[in-house]
Amino acid sequence: MINNKPNHKEQNTKVIAFLLILASLFIIHNSVAEAQTLGLSITPPIAEVMIIPGKIVTQTFTITNDGNDGMASIYLIPFKAQGESGNVALDEKNAVTATSPYASWFSIISPVSTFGEKFYMAGGQRQEITVKITPPESATEKDYYFTLLYELDNNIPGGTLPMGPTNQARIGANLILSLSRDGNPPKTAEIVGFKAPKIIDSLEKLTFDIRIGNFGSHVFKPDGEITIKPIFGSVETLNLAPLNIISDSVRNIPCLKGEEIIVCQSNRKVLVGVYKSTLEITPNGSSETQSKTVTTVAFPFSIIFGLLLIFITYRIIKKSQKVGKESS
Repeated sequence: MINNKPNHKEQNTKVIAFLLILASLFIIHNSVAEAQTLGLSITPPIAEVMIIPGKIVTQTFTITNDGNDGMASIYLIPFKAQGESGNVALDEKNAVTATSPYASWFSIISPVSTFGEKFYMAGGQRQEITVKITPPESATEKDYYFTLLYELDNNIPGGTLPMGPTNQARIGANLILSLSRDGNPPKTAEIVGFKAPKIIDSLEKLTFDIRIGNFGSHVFKPDGEITIKPIFGSVETLNLAPLNIISDSVRNIPCLKGEEIIVCQSNRKVLVGVYKSTLEITPNGSSETQSKTVTTVAFPFSIIFGLLLIFITYRIIKKSQKVGKESS
């Protein structure tokens, strides 16, 4: 007699084997996809170039592919300040192309001949990017701000495409182009805001908020300090961080301690009395100095409150003890 009953054990074995194959394919797929990493770097992160209109200069950047093989491309995009923390906003709609107003100002001469043209970069490869800058003699003497954008993706034409979605990474270096005929452009700084607490509790530290404006045509770094003078005690000095402030912008400026950028805060705790804090700034390469003074009154509120609390607690305890004796 022929047995037509299904062999459940055999079926279960086939199902388990099929599931194991699917799991293996899933693991392999994820491993390959996750292995497709893109990492890139560019130096210098900021390039400041001063040039006489009508002259020619070249600027070299070095880009590195720290990840897998990919297709790289280079763009030159204008930027402007965004907010007051030193961030920038790229104007990608006006990237330098053949039809751009700045098309005759810039040209890329290696490793390709056109901005946006893709070229192959192997993993670990380093490549120099050379840009020729030729502003016309009629160009206005002021600053022009651009970002050299390095873009890399893992979609390699004619090669083996990675499993999973195409990855893309971008990094940029800012190019500050200053046009000046005498090499000494005017720089004007303005103290837009200098704040400190008007009243502060004793044993706290003074914290300052500093906003410096650049309403001129050329970038500058503020050379400045805050001098804190108490009625009693020694004078304290805080140094400002010399960060770039581009034209037509306002920037919050922190302080510098050694090589570390920190919040502008006094190193010592205030005691009692009046503290006069004076901010003085001078744009680098200029002799024009601006200053502003703020006054802070320090009073021991927390100490007095603590003593008062101790006194009240003491009185309550004494009164409770007195009532206890009288009741007994």
